[in-house]
Order: sequence, then C-alpha cells, then structure tokens
Amino acid sequence: MTVVTAEGREITGCCRHSARQLASMEGARLHPVAALLPLAMDIYCRAAELPPFPWQIGL
Repeated sequence: MTVVTAEGREITGCCRHSARQLASMEGARLHPVAALLPLAMDIYCRAAELPPFPWQIGL
C-alpha cells in the first residue's frame, strides 16, 4: 500500500506498516488507487485500533 503524508510524500509499505503510518502521522491517507483494493478497509480499521507512536511510550 502507498500512504500519502500531509505534505504529499508517498511511502509504500506492507499492510501492517501502512496502518502504523496512518495511526502515527497527522493528515496521512492511503493513495487514491488503494480504494480499489480490498485491503484498504482492513488498513483503516487496523490504524483506528493502534496507538500513535507506540515506541515513544514503550509499547
């Protein structure tokens, strides 16, 4: 999946890491083409359950 940051930078990663990026970066979103893939909803659901920046709080 490709995550687009608030600044417009594109970062490609697996589903797990893309969900982590969405949970941790303000204004991040999936690339518009990702809407065509069934995994997009899974990534958004995973991101909603993850705490942002868990490595900063020791998780």
